[in-house]
Amino acid sequence: MIDAERLDNYGVRTGIDIVVVEDFRRSLERGGEAMRSRLFSSAEVDGANIESLAGIFAAKETAFKALELPLVDWHVLEIGHETSGRPQIALRLDYDSSDVVDIDLSISHAGGIAVASVVVLVQLQNKGNQA
Repeated sequence: MIDAERLDNYGVRTGIDIVVVEDFRRSLERGGEAMRSRLFSSAEVDGANIESLAGIFAAKETAFKALELPLVDWHVLEIGHETSGRPQIALRLDYDSSDVVDIDLSISHAGGIAVASVVVLVQLQNKGNQA
């Protein structure tokens, strides 16, 4: 059974994004190196094919949604992989992530589509619930 009192101080935020790989490829070609460097870190681009970049882009879009961030600085987070191959999100040190307890990321590719989903567990701020 779930202990509701223990969960009162936590919330879950989610995001999902789908990218058509061919459309993304055309956008990157039109935007050139300026677009690529605005969206991705050198570590994200290193060795990545277009399908991987589409997945990373989808992951970034969904992370921005789940973390409720404005799409201003694409480098506030970086998509990487654990040694097991599982994707992960690293937040830049100057980003205030004090309310973020955990982030889970999944990326998948099939049939010319890349999809990513993010689930974020956050600690809710006490909003004047004092007696």
